[in-house]
Amino acid sequence: MRVLQERKIPTPCVSNHASNLLEIGGGDLLCVWFGGSMEGSSDISIYMSRYDGDRDAWLDPVRMSGDATRSEQNPALFRHPSGEVWLLYTAQDKADQGTAVVRLRRSADDGRTWSETTDLITRPGTFIRHAPVVNPSGLLLLPIWHSDMHNAFGDDSSLVQVSADGGHNWDMVAVPDSRGCVHMDILENCRVAFFRRRQSDFIFRSVSGDGGLTWSVPEPTTLPNNNSSIQARALRDGRLAIVYNEIAAAGRPSESPVPPWIKDREAFLAACGPIEKGAIWGVPRNPLVLSTSTDLGLSWRTELVLEADATLRSAHDERGAFVGDYSYPSIIQTNDGLVQIGYSYLRDYIKHVTLAT
Repeated sequence: MRVLQERKIPTPCVSNHASNLLEIGGGDLLCVWFGGSMEGSSDISIYMSRYDGDRDAWLDPVRMSGDATRSEQNPALFRHPSGEVWLLYTAQDKADQGTAVVRLRRSADDGRTWSETTDLITRPGTFIRHAPVVNPSGLLLLPIWHSDMHNAFGDDSSLVQVSADGGHNWDMVAVPDSRGCVHMDILENCRVAFFRRRQSDFIFRSVSGDGGLTWSVPEPTTLPNNNSSIQARALRDGRLAIVYNEIAAAGRPSESPVPPWIKDREAFLAACGPIEKGAIWGVPRNPLVLSTSTDLGLSWRTELVLEADATLRSAHDERGAFVGDYSYPSIIQTNDGLVQIGYSYLRDYIKHVTLAT
């Protein structure tokens, strides 16, 4: 694969993270992310920009959420079987992920106008990162996890919400023995899923033989993970492509049981209680790599290093928490056969890269 073009998506925010891409036809794309002063702050909201294919430019972003009492995070775009575009995201009480709920806005005109916000999943602590998929039987599968700050999120595990009526009602299926495996990314074939790993060792993998209704116990792949998000997609040539940070925990001084966006470490640790075999935070989020697989993720081939400079630091990063941070990728293949990738660039902005396969 080779890079054809790199673009900076405009933003009014000093901190920008967790992008998600969707093709909407006519050469246009949508990108959503969360932005504000700092992850976990109440001024964090969801933003959306449209890539105008005719103008070859990303347009000024629109703020898509505005609950001043909540930190709104992890947006995901989904083309519903009805034709609507769905925007799903989480909303939590500042940094307390155990209070998160999942909210929804819908668009019938490819993101030009939107419905009012509704609560999709109200169980406190419900988190998402990736969009739903439609299985071969037409069921909606939404991967989630339940977050609890005790043990500093190391006890989080994955589940799948299943809807037979287009998202009005949901049943819940647990992924067995998935402690520490979150950000479940179910591929469109509903045969394989990949996980971020709280313990910062490897990307984990699970398989399904019944269209995603049950899943095997997640097992480590050969790819490292740094307790940061990954995303994979099936390409038209049959390969799987995954974007991830090719690095794992190794006892570095930066590694910590406390997430880097937490301002009051003492208060956070007091609320968590004793931490035993919890999450490992602070592993560098570089390099950012794209790899491919021809055997559903059992083995991988490195295709491209997207970012590798471990020394760059944003002028907005006063505490030095995000030096060399290239993370939370989104990857799609558009109708023209090109691969589109978005990711956080030092949290200054979302970077968009177009690749030829």
